[in-house]
Amino acid sequence: MEISRVLHSASLEREATVPRRPKQIVVSYKDVGERIKVLRQEKGMTQVELAQCLEISQSNLSAIERGARGVTVNQVVRIARALGASTDEILVAEKAPASASRPKKRLIRRLLKIQELTEKDQRILLELLDSFVMAAQRKRQERAKSDKVA
Repeated sequence: MEISRVLHSASLEREATVPRRPKQIVVSYKDVGERIKVLRQEKGMTQVELAQCLEISQSNLSAIERGARGVTVNQVVRIARALGASTDEILVAEKAPASASRPKKRLIRRLLKIQELTEKDQRILLELLDSFVMAAQRKRQERAKSDKVA
């Protein structure tokens, strides 16, 4: 019993004398979190949906996206797989996609659903979309003209 106490105190002394290197942050938590958020939104996923895929809580994912919490290497790999992205897109700023450079996943999903409609329904829907887009363009042009006048 006395020997175990001596060995235990010796191991404590050794632990206390071994200096530890401070953690070195290589990648900003906030930057990584922002890239995860952008990729998730491009995929058309909610925090709840992604959190379920990762088997973590939504509040935990929210903390990651805000940069309040870091991610492990394992989590980066799982997040990349869930979002259909590379780990570079999550970790490296230059590889992160610009939100306007790729079509939104939500839009693509809807287009795929439209393809399942009958030809007649597709035609009707496309005419409706064309009308809406033209009206929006006209409004934008009118606003631009009124801004120039003012």
